[in-house]
Amino acid sequence: MSRKKLTILLGTIAYIFFILGCILAYAVQYITQVIQVESFSQFLYTMQVGMGGASNTIVQILQGFLLNYALWIVLGTLLYGFLLHSQLSRKNRTHTRKKWMASNAIKAINCGSLLCMTGCVGLMISQLQKGYEALKIDQYIEEQNKFSTLYENHYVKPEADLIQVPAKKKNIICIYLESMEATFSDREHGGGFDADLIPNLTRIAKENTDFSAQGDICLNGGQVTSQTSWTVAGLCAQTSGTPLGISNSQYNHTFSESMLFLPEVVSLGDILEQEGYTNYFMCGSEASYAGRANYFRQHGNYEIYDVQTARDEGDIPENYDEWWGFEDEKLIRFAKEKITKLAAQDEPFNFTMLTADTHFKDGYLCKNCPDDFDEQYENVIRCSDKRIAEFVEWIQQQDFYDDTVIMISGDHLSMDSLINQSVGIDFPRRTYFTVINGAPYTLDRTRDYCTLDIFPTTLEAMGFTIQGHKLGLGTSLYADVPTLCEEFGFDDLNTQIAYRSKRFEDEILKNDGYTPEEEDDGFLPFFFNRDDSSSSSSHQTPRLPVFEEE
Repeated sequence: MSRKKLTILLGTIAYIFFILGCILAYAVQYITQVIQVESFSQFLYTMQVGMGGASNTIVQILQGFLLNYALWIVLGTLLYGFLLHSQLSRKNRTHTRKKWMASNAIKAINCGSLLCMTGCVGLMISQLQKGYEALKIDQYIEEQNKFSTLYENHYVKPEADLIQVPAKKKNIICIYLESMEATFSDREHGGGFDADLIPNLTRIAKENTDFSAQGDICLNGGQVTSQTSWTVAGLCAQTSGTPLGISNSQYNHTFSESMLFLPEVVSLGDILEQEGYTNYFMCGSEASYAGRANYFRQHGNYEIYDVQTARDEGDIPENYDEWWGFEDEKLIRFAKEKITKLAAQDEPFNFTMLTADTHFKDGYLCKNCPDDFDEQYENVIRCSDKRIAEFVEWIQQQDFYDDTVIMISGDHLSMDSLINQSVGIDFPRRTYFTVINGAPYTLDRTRDYCTLDIFPTTLEAMGFTIQGHKLGLGTSLYADVPTLCEEFGFDDLNTQIAYRSKRFEDEILKNDGYTPEEEDDGFLPFFFNRDDSSSSSSHQTPRLPVFEEE
């Protein structure tokens, strides 16, 4: 190979390493400084289902990358272009002195290329190490090599003979608030901020039920376990008591409309549909993102209204695209219209909605939001607090309110880096959760619980009676029965959920990700699809799960 070709080759390799190094450096910066990734499972799930429907996040990532590395890439590209130009325009035959000078120039360029490659490789290794640590990959590998008997001993699959339906069926309005935490309250109320970012939600929780002791002015909220720390996993946990584990090797979802989403799991929607409820899910983004539409359609036959529905029905222009689709101000306006129509029907309804303005990074600050704080995200949280309080007040003024339970919950902890920067990494963060107009809470103590407990709690808030007060891995907070957090402690429970489980993989994940024609046994409503063996194992005497090396 001639010196010219060798120089071009080395320069090209150096340039490629340089670009890859910049991309990798920003990726690590993003997951360590811009967002907070709770587990490698969360990262794997997002990578496997793709980013379709998350154009806002993609734009944010690209903007951040260009802001931080555009100048470096331009300089690197100019240097690479200069190298190509100098080599391609150099004549092969030169006078002796010029030949000597050209030879030394080539050597200098070659050395520079090698140094650049070495530096870029070193940078990439350093960034890979940081990414490895930030994503907790070593912890994930350890978890995948251990098994827990948590599901064998404590997972209760809902069966008809476990659930007693009330004579008077109440409506339920479930308001899932993106990234909403009790942490956003002030220190006086157990939060982590000097000023209460959610004064209205704090008041609503303390005036209603947040499962704390009488006289306890601190907000009580749910802890978030492994495999429940992102939106679809949080929704799954809170409506079925089931973590969204992805430890099975066949997990490779693309979530086409026909792909099954946890077909063996029984959820709130399944139970309410069986009892004649109309189920409805509304969000301002693409409902198909990360499998949310699959989950709600297949578990309760929810009618779904999302950004595309709004376009199709003429509620927003065809080309409208704000934040994740359309903003929460419109979401609440559309929700009022739909709830009014549902309430006019004869059958009870379950209206479920998911907000988005408080999503990372920095949230969506609409024109009606206040500008009381230095950080945009704090202003967005305060704005959402006011908007949701007004929405709740509207519901309470309607004729159907007396027969309606309202449940307000944060879907998971916020991933915005501002939170840890503001309250510290050791602050005991919890999601926001409260029940309005539900069953009375008669236990005079503050419950320690996780978001998995919200599933049976919601049913009992509506007047349903659950034998044993447990469904999935959750325990009703109304019952004088310890939650798994109270029984084992959150850290131990969290570790057990992260470990693999034979029952989870063989039974609960059975047929997950398949299309109906690939399914082994067909799919029937849960009242007619009982598994006596799993039911009996669910009622074993509780004991601490045993871990074993694979």
